[in-house]
Amino acid sequence: MALKRPVSVRQAKRSPKAAARRESFCARMGGAKAAASKKTRDDPSSPVNKALAKWDCDVPALLKPKHVARGVRMNPVPPSSRAGMTKTTRTQIEQARDLYERFSGHNAVELGSVKIPPLPAVGVAIGEVDGILYSTIRDGVLEKYIHKFRKSDRPLFVVSPDGKVLYLLGGNYNFTERGIVDESDPNK
Repeated sequence: MALKRPVSVRQAKRSPKAAARRESFCARMGGAKAAASKKTRDDPSSPVNKALAKWDCDVPALLKPKHVARGVRMNPVPPSSRAGMTKTTRTQIEQARDLYERFSGHNAVELGSVKIPPLPAVGVAIGEVDGILYSTIRDGVLEKYIHKFRKSDRPLFVVSPDGKVLYLLGGNYNFTERGIVDESDPNK
């Protein structure tokens, strides 16, 4: 039998079957936490607390009150880099997570943050981008993609003045669960 992935609140809202699976898991693990030692219950990195956090068992939404893990109404995971973020940034993170999950077919995992340099006031316009070749893991399989932009949808290839940062500016496309999709594509 294959091990199934944890069910988040968002997934539980979409599927009654997933919601029932999540509720059952949270009920069992809530009992395991109650039976654990105080040291284990209070340790955010203990396996039981990590499991409860992964399944969003600390979030009462969609759970019966008796199935919300006792003493875990707040997230048992220590504060992360998301603590103190603005609502706009949190919304962007949720959008990014959703896009990644729809595209890749698996749950997004926060790996850290990437510092994106500000767009310089001056750039070197190299030309239009004809296509992009990239590799990624999708549904657990390493995939290689080639996207050829339609002539009317091509972005401009720009390089920072120091030559260390590449930018794709403009263009008429979106990145969706299908990957890069040109706006002029009749099959979009």
